[in-house]
Amino acid sequence: MYKFYTKKPGMPKGYIHKIWLIMRLTTVILIATLMQVSAAGFAQRVTLNQKRASLEKIFREIHTQTGYDFLYNRAIISKKQPINISVKDEGLESVLQKCLDGQSLEYSIEDKMVVIKEKSMINKVEAFFDKANISGSVVDSTGAPLVGATVTLQASEQLSNVSNNYVSQTDEFGEFKFSNLPSGQYKLTVSYIGYLTQQTYVIIKNKDVRQRIIMSTEQTRLSTVTVVNNGYQQISAERATGSFDLLKKSQIEKLNQSLTERLVGTVAGMQVKYDVDGTPNIQIRGQTTLYANNGNNEPLLVVDGFAIRNTSLNYFNSINPSDIESVTVLKDAAAASIWGARAANGVIVVTTKKGGRNTPLKVEFSAFTRFSPQFNVGYATGLASSAETVDYERLSFNKWGAYPNSGSFYENYRTSEATVALNENRLGLLSNDQLSARLAQLKTLDNRSQISDYLLSNPSTTQYDLTLSGGTNRMNNIISILAEQNHTNFKGSDNKKYSVNYRTTANVFKWLDVYASTTLNYQKSNNNGIGLYYLKSLSPYEMLENSDGTLTDIHQYYQPILDRTVPLSKFPYSFSYNPIQEIANQSITENNLTARVQAGLTFKILPGLTFDSKVQYENLSLVDKGYRNDQTFYVRNLVNTTSSWNQTLTGNVTPNLPLGGILDQSRTTIETYNIRNQANFTRMFADKHEINVVAGVEVNNAVTQSSTNPTTYGYNENTLNVGNFPNGPTGTTGWYGYGNYFNYTNSFGYSTRRFYSMFANASYTYLSKYTLSGSYRTDASNLIAKEPKYRYSPFYSIGLGYDVTKESFLKNVSWLNRLNLRATYGYTGNVDNFTSPYTLLSYNTRADNYTKDYTATIADNGNPTLTWEKTGTFNLGLDYALFGNKLYGKIDVYNKKGKDLLAQIAIPSVNGVSVQRFNNAGMTNKGIEVTLGTVIPLKGNDIVWNGSFNASYNKTRITKLFNPSSPAYALVSTGQGSYREGYDPNAVFAFEYAGLDNTGNPTVVGPNGTKLQLSNFPSMDGLGFLKNVGTLNPPYILGMTNSFKIYDFNLSFILIAKFGGVFKSQYFNYPQSGSVNLPNSKLSSVLNGDPSKMLTLPTDPNTYSYGNWIGYYPYLSYNYVSANLARLQEVNLSYNVPKQLLSKLSIHGAQLILQGNNLYTVLANKTGEDPEYPIGTIKPRAQYTFGIKVEL
Repeated sequence: MYKFYTKKPGMPKGYIHKIWLIMRLTTVILIATLMQVSAAGFAQRVTLNQKRASLEKIFREIHTQTGYDFLYNRAIISKKQPINISVKDEGLESVLQKCLDGQSLEYSIEDKMVVIKEKSMINKVEAFFDKANISGSVVDSTGAPLVGATVTLQASEQLSNVSNNYVSQTDEFGEFKFSNLPSGQYKLTVSYIGYLTQQTYVIIKNKDVRQRIIMSTEQTRLSTVTVVNNGYQQISAERATGSFDLLKKSQIEKLNQSLTERLVGTVAGMQVKYDVDGTPNIQIRGQTTLYANNGNNEPLLVVDGFAIRNTSLNYFNSINPSDIESVTVLKDAAAASIWGARAANGVIVVTTKKGGRNTPLKVEFSAFTRFSPQFNVGYATGLASSAETVDYERLSFNKWGAYPNSGSFYENYRTSEATVALNENRLGLLSNDQLSARLAQLKTLDNRSQISDYLLSNPSTTQYDLTLSGGTNRMNNIISILAEQNHTNFKGSDNKKYSVNYRTTANVFKWLDVYASTTLNYQKSNNNGIGLYYLKSLSPYEMLENSDGTLTDIHQYYQPILDRTVPLSKFPYSFSYNPIQEIANQSITENNLTARVQAGLTFKILPGLTFDSKVQYENLSLVDKGYRNDQTFYVRNLVNTTSSWNQTLTGNVTPNLPLGGILDQSRTTIETYNIRNQANFTRMFADKHEINVVAGVEVNNAVTQSSTNPTTYGYNENTLNVGNFPNGPTGTTGWYGYGNYFNYTNSFGYSTRRFYSMFANASYTYLSKYTLSGSYRTDASNLIAKEPKYRYSPFYSIGLGYDVTKESFLKNVSWLNRLNLRATYGYTGNVDNFTSPYTLLSYNTRADNYTKDYTATIADNGNPTLTWEKTGTFNLGLDYALFGNKLYGKIDVYNKKGKDLLAQIAIPSVNGVSVQRFNNAGMTNKGIEVTLGTVIPLKGNDIVWNGSFNASYNKTRITKLFNPSSPAYALVSTGQGSYREGYDPNAVFAFEYAGLDNTGNPTVVGPNGTKLQLSNFPSMDGLGFLKNVGTLNPPYILGMTNSFKIYDFNLSFILIAKFGGVFKSQYFNYPQSGSVNLPNSKLSSVLNGDPSKMLTLPTDPNTYSYGNWIGYYPYLSYNYVSANLARLQEVNLSYNVPKQLLSKLSIHGAQLILQGNNLYTVLANKTGEDPEYPIGTIKPRAQYTFGIKVEL
């Protein structure tokens, strides 16, 4: 290594190091000096605390503290606004910026002189256009967005040209934004129930600022939902005066096949019942209509702000349950009146999930399979055993006015095998020994096992769901794909469902957001199975398969007479029938395609003021197709019976239909569009006054079109060939001389429903303590009469809220966390889709066979005064939270009064009809709802108990209904015919059994205690003597949910209970001989019953009034029993796989789930019948579900 040194004459080597040292020290001193000089202005610290001080006073104070002089024009400075400023030990330039913000002044520092001057015109123009935004997100400690948090932005008082306060709420992503703000300092305050209020200061200067606010929970987080959605806006629970219920996310995210499964037992005042096909019927706070829409009291369903159509399909199935973010149930007028004429039955608002902002791709996958055992055949059919059936048929043969066919043949006359044997013996064609042997054989047969093996299946559901979501700072996306397959109770009947949902939101400009959503649902159903109705028509001894494995022939006619009188070999096909063969040779399908598209623009006009323009388009296409080949009895029998049979000459048979299969097709389409323009305003003034306003207009149009193709005869599904009518489509006769009718023309249907609506909803909150809310909506529709007094009906509401805990006298009451009082009153409405204000004609699609003219019938005579049904609701509510929010809940008391309800009114027959629907009925629903919940951490967050309980009572009464008479036969029928003023619409009237009279005939209690024989059904007024045994609708509804988090395990269960109602238990059906009228399982009770206490079998074989007994027996009071029940609706056990086990697999989370539904029921009646599924219906068995959820 070599070192080279600079050489200069006369300079020794040793000085070189000294020179380098001097240079280094000089550089350091020079830099330090320069830094000290340049930082002199910044090193000056200022402390000020002034209110409404002039700028001159502020400048003097700064001069005193820093020694800096100020140079300015006093005439200009004196015109500026006084300021409030509070700073402590802050830099000079920072203080100067705060003093001059919003004053159109600028400063510069020269030496120790601060020069203040008016901004130049260029700077003013730049400042006008150079505005910025404050945006951000509000999340909890886990990073999950908090929806509906209140965000307040307060401008410093120096910003004289800026409103003092702006108020916003976080959207579904937890995002907020304040636009077009001038530079300056702002205070940002975020509040959310159950979390500590957060405050921060934000300074913007010529550029956007973004904040991420992480909220900290209070000691125990309040578990009630804090944001509700009425479909038009999100409302903070703190200022909501109406009655809302909201399902928590933990409830929604359980494995479920449909939304309705999550509603059962979780919402106070809501009843959910399922029919035998699994279609739900939902009722909120009782019955609100009598005749409108055929008595349909189901609530309106709203998805992402738009109502969706309730068709004959189960419209809840159009929603993928995995897509649901929240569900809000609107109950009273203040909550639901913004939906006006469609809200009387309540509103269910569904909000779907959105992709997260600034989040990477998130992948979620779930799969589950659900199964249950076959239903109990004996319970479902409700028939007597084979031995009992044969004994009864022998007992009743030729008695009590019943008679079998004497020997002649009538088509479509099916007779049981036992009756055939008895009648053949009577005719002398079967000996006594043969008869005894035949009946003995029938007694030994039992078809229930064969029904289970060949006609029934184990119901099961398999579902797969995949969701992809994510987003950037300006755009988010989410797409979900669902595939589901269901096997029903019957073999040959199943359905497959596929669903794709895509939603996106984009911030295109600072002032514009764009939203779009697309939902596609496709469902194909195969309906080839044999239903319960057919199973009930099978004698218990009619087998499906012979001992050698061949199919039996279940005779559809009196077979011996058919064999004796009809040349069977000359007919085109056999008359044999077997349901197993029927299932295998038919294809009855239903294809349902639903498309729903939503799009919207949100214009951010000013801070707190936005304008939304939204549109929704729905298209539902339903295609029914029924194909049966010529191996089915349906085709063979139709071809045979429509053939011409020459009975008097040759005996020849001439087919009038082409041979081959038969195809039926129909199509229904429903097109609906909604257009809505809506302005939204939210602002807080002076930290005291909060105003929220929504106003807009909406147009809705729905067009339903249907077409039915003529039946295609002789159809071959392989070659697609179609047969021709051998003898033309008209003018032929069937095998017994009756004229044939073949449908060979198309038929069409068309209807349109149009609505125009204007609406507004506003609330004013003072000091975050007092809230006044109001809403107004007017609807017009082509379903209502033209006159404005009928067509335009206002629906409104007004509400008051008082947060008592904000009072100073409760400030130190530590155990009371929330006490909010609510009072509301308002009107909602309902409209009938089946009553017209105009006379409607229905045209026949083909000309009359004789006149050759086209004809029409009157479909509706029209009601020129038809108007909206109206329901006024008064609601008082109290929300509370106690003991550190560990105990919370609410109480609501309501009174609903319906007026102008549609009812069937008798009118003079000179009008062409004797009854017509008019708006002249009234009804009330009075009730109370109580909800109680608790969250108790037993061991931090490792062991937590979360429980909720809801109870409700509802009493319904018809207050106005014109009925000139109340005949007993109408009252006992239940349903619309039994509606009477002063009674519950679900009231049950029944005859009281009075034992036997002195002639030995059974009687019922009549007017004034008299006894009426069962010879004739009484038409006299029944209110005076019929017994009101109760109501079919239980008035008391209870629901209880408990969940336990134990480390990585979660266990929950749901209990429901219903009290106070009655139901009709199974009664004896008194079948007569002569056909397949089978005795039910109540046979033994009437055989062994005491005739003084109950209706038994006649002792006199010549009692010809026996046929009238069936008219009485169903309506005897002792048939109605208690409908009280308690049901273990659901048990759910899940296990969250520890993340340390998943991290190596790049899996964010995984959950294993085991769930049981409908596990156990406690009944109050002695018959053992489930009130919701009595004997004679399909009673669902317990369901078991296994599932998994994975998040990547």
